Amino acid sequence: MTTLAPAAPAVRSDLELLQGSWESVAGPRQARLLVAGRRFAFELVGGDIYMGTLEVAAGEMDMHVEEGPPDHCATSKCIFHLDGGVLRWCPGRPGSGKRPAAFPDVADSRYLSLVFRRAGRSPRR
Repeated sequence: MTTLAPAAPAVRSDLELLQGSWESVAGPRQARLLVAGRRFAFELVGGDIYMGTLEVAAGEMDMHVEEGPPDHCATSKCIFHLDGGVLRWCPGRPGSGKRPAAFPDVADSRYLSLVFRRAGRSPRR
């Protein structure tokens, strides 16, 4: 009789874990983030919308803004941390090539440091 070892649990990549809709719960601005595959849409509530593609690796995210305000259509090097349904995120200045070294306080208005929670799905009508 052959005994099979139990299957190892599937390890999901950060990109897989980022998929879906996120709403900010802390930070200097209210925002929404939608990730679908390697595409994203980011909205500053009551303000601009940014869309493009992203690359994710080990706490770093490069957001290539393809649609949005012309002065922001560049790559923004970001840092992020996922903990269950909570996403902490902070971008560098678009086009600067610089990534924040650490998370600033969400109350520091010099940065767009945000904390997101997974957005609930509204029931279908």
